Amino acid sequence: MPGGPTPTVPNMEPPMRWTLPWAAAAVLWLAPAGAVAQDACAENLTWPAVGRWAEYKGNYGKMAVTNRYAVIGAEQRKGTEYKWIELKMHDDKKNSDMIYQMLVPGTPLDIDQVEEVIMKAGDNPPMTMNGMMLKMIKGQLSKNSVFKDACREATLVGEEKVTVPAGTFSAKRFQSAKYETDSWIDPKVPFAMLKSVGQSHQLELVATGDGAKSTIELEAR
Repeated sequence: MPGGPTPTVPNMEPPMRWTLPWAAAAVLWLAPAGAVAQDACAENLTWPAVGRWAEYKGNYGKMAVTNRYAVIGAEQRKGTEYKWIELKMHDDKKNSDMIYQMLVPGTPLDIDQVEEVIMKAGDNPPMTMNGMMLKMIKGQLSKNSVFKDACREATLVGEEKVTVPAGTFSAKRFQSAKYETDSWIDPKVPFAMLKSVGQSHQLELVATGDGAKSTIELEAR
């Protein structure tokens, strides 16, 4: 993990029931479709600097969730620059948290190339997801993520003002007629996404800030 010694976590597969919340996480972050559509979005999507974070309020079907994305560290592996991205999901009904920490390269469009995942569900100890579970996560992220879904076969509608709980911004609006999704993006904002509305989801940016650190306490070796 960034900023400290290598963590010690149980190196085992989590129970299958722990994988269910991942579907809600995955919907919050574009698979390449047409080159023009992807390029139009891709130029606006980069990982923020270490410490930057963004919090969203969303509805996925009947589930209300608060999601907080943060860059909590960076490291190099085999000459490639990776960043540690933390996704903290709060279930408003159950008042419980699900935390994923993902070591990813490139840009948000490369999130399915995740190298390592640490997960913590509620009060359970953190676990390293590997083997089949890591492969499953990569497969899910290659099909669904907020980044991928926002730009899948999307076209740039134009620039317009959009107001969300975090404020009023000048945003680029992308629309996918095939997937019935509208997304408002501002590359100056951490994680770029301001608002996204689709058939089964709606999310808005609530707040952004600096100084993000890992919210999982890991023991050193």
